[in-house]
Amino acid sequence: MKQKIEVWCEDNYDYMKDKNYPAKVAEFSSNKEALDYIYNKLDEQLLKIAKNFESVEDLIRAYKFGGTNYYIQDSTNEPIGFSSWDYVEKNAKKYLKIAKSSGLAEK
Repeated sequence: MKQKIEVWCEDNYDYMKDKNYPAKVAEFSSNKEALDYIYNKLDEQLLKIAKNFESVEDLIRAYKFGGTNYYIQDSTNEPIGFSSWDYVEKNAKKYLKIAKSSGLAEK
């Protein structure tokens, strides 16, 4: 039986979870495909919100209070080691720099 890797998400800001969360958003046949999908989604989020902030700390805080938190698990519902928060903390500086250098940053 071929293993399925599932990508799930929750909203960081949604403290009162309802029946819609967590939500399965994609399914892949490998961890690499799942991680590439998540990296792409997080990169899009960071680039979009980075234009509104001057500091890495503020960008990370904004993501943690309003971004989408992704995680992956296999078809047996076992979580696979990945943290959206760690990824954002590691890459926030890069996206803040991109936003500023490309003129996306709010003046």
